[in-house]
Amino acid sequence: MVGDQFSDLTVILPTLNEVGNLESLIEGLGRELPGCRVIVVDDNSSDGTPDLVRKIAASNGSVRLIARRVTPCLTDSIQAGIDAASTRFVAWMDADHSHPPAVLRKLYDVALVSGCCIGTRYADADESFASRLPKGEMLAAGLSAVLNFSVKYVLRLKITDYTSGFIVCRRDLLDNHQLTGDYGEYFIELMFYLTRRGVDLREIYYESPPRHSGESKTGASLLPLMRRGVKYLWLVGRLMLPGNSSSAH
Repeated sequence: MVGDQFSDLTVILPTLNEVGNLESLIEGLGRELPGCRVIVVDDNSSDGTPDLVRKIAASNGSVRLIARRVTPCLTDSIQAGIDAASTRFVAWMDADHSHPPAVLRKLYDVALVSGCCIGTRYADADESFASRLPKGEMLAAGLSAVLNFSVKYVLRLKITDYTSGFIVCRRDLLDNHQLTGDYGEYFIELMFYLTRRGVDLREIYYESPPRHSGESKTGASLLPLMRRGVKYLWLVGRLMLPGNSSSAH
């Protein structure tokens, strides 16, 4: 296998207190996608995540750290990674092992042809992914599923997972679009934007394993989850307004 086979791909890992996950994840990316570049965008972690990344980067030239000294924001972290990437393709994924590197390789293979491919927890699934998660994560997963199918019913795009956050995309397709929002709503708008651009969005089904280490950033109580859901639905309403193309901001 050619050592730099995936040198045209940058994988963005937004992190907040993921010290227990990163080393094994980066090793997995190196095995599955040899030659890929990794940008870890850390949002003021207090558990030593930045120090771990610096240690890894000292012996692995494909790994880079962007340490953001600001209020944590998933969307801004991903955008910072996109802006820093110089490869033909960019990808981003969760750093908690819920997005397997082996699946990322499949997404890349499809994106080489279509331009963009996302991982979906729903397509061709026999049951909701929520039923396979630990009890502590089932509330968030269940509400995510309800929200996702509601958005799907309204927007009717060619995808099934509107809150995926697991994607490989040609970098130039993102040049004129700035990610917006403070959490997962950015992904809904991005899918809407790419569809309006005529991008052939593809999906690959995968089973999302439970978090490997640390705590979920999604939230486990009902009120924060509902607040986040309201933001998602407000965005969908805005996208449906006449003349909205979700172009550059």
